[in-house]
Amino acid sequence: MADDAVLALGLLGMAFMGYLSYLHFKTTPGSSFCNFGAHFSCEIVNKSVYAELFGVPLAFMGFAYFAFVAALATSAYPWRHRAILLASVFSIVFSLRLSFVELFVLGAICAFCEASKVVMFAIIGLTARSVIRARERLPLGGIAWALFAGAVFTAAARYFQAS
Repeated sequence: MADDAVLALGLLGMAFMGYLSYLHFKTTPGSSFCNFGAHFSCEIVNKSVYAELFGVPLAFMGFAYFAFVAALATSAYPWRHRAILLASVFSIVFSLRLSFVELFVLGAICAFCEASKVVMFAIIGLTARSVIRARERLPLGGIAWALFAGAVFTAAARYFQAS
């Protein structure tokens, strides 16, 4: 049951990231159903210098993450829940930094970006619960490393985006 929910959340996240990828490359300015004014605009966020890393749109990276989650949710690998949990912890660290940028640097909130974080937290909760229900130990050491790696990646991304 949790795998079905994680799969659905992965597909929802892919839809969010697909739309954000479209907005990133959209050349004609205009309304999208994600723009609600100057302070709530997916276009402002997705056209900013913070929307790419090494020339790759962050929405592509988000799409890849959600595709990974969806693929593992459909797999029979016994370690799938732990892998999804660790990938999600790594990813949420970077994503929360982007929320900080939205709020305090750009002054604009991307509704789909923030909705994707809600989806990520739901994935973390469901996969952590699956690990516990399977009577496995939560991979606390792995979670610590995922947090650390996410922080290092975030710091490196901040450095390269500032350059």
